[in-house]
Amino acid sequence: MPTVHVLPDPVNFLLQILATIVLFGVLRYKLYEPVTKMLEGRKDAIAKDIKLAEDQKTEAQKLRKSYEVKISEAKNEAKDIIEASRKRGDQLREEIVTNAKKDANDILEKANKEIDRQKEKAAEELKTEIVSIAMMAASKVVEEKLDEKTHKNMINKFINEVGESKWHN
Repeated sequence: MPTVHVLPDPVNFLLQILATIVLFGVLRYKLYEPVTKMLEGRKDAIAKDIKLAEDQKTEAQKLRKSYEVKISEAKNEAKDIIEASRKRGDQLREEIVTNAKKDANDILEKANKEIDRQKEKAAEELKTEIVSIAMMAASKVVEEKLDEKTHKNMINKFINEVGESKWHN
């Protein structure tokens, strides 16, 4: 039967421990410190990125609030412009109506004056016709012709007396 050793060979055991310690030292010097520095740099870069993102978020919120205020001001200004336009439209409408009424009154007044002038003209024409008819009637009644001046005076006097009382009634 072969012999089984429970304990390791002390020389091999010491060499393995020494090799492990050397390997640990080399790895620590060559890998651990650079990896640690790299991880610290990465951690700082991530922290800077987070800070930058927070700053940008804060700035974006400020801009959003500023834009909301500007939009609100623009809406109020638009309402003011609409209200001013509505008031100006009402004023223009009132001016147009007032001018139209004035023009209508002027036209009505001119028409009334023209009617009065036409009435006077018709009355004068009627008087002239009556004078002619009266002269013919008088000449037939008298059967003799009066001199024209006396005849016209007599007729005009008659017409004026009759005309004034008739036209004024």
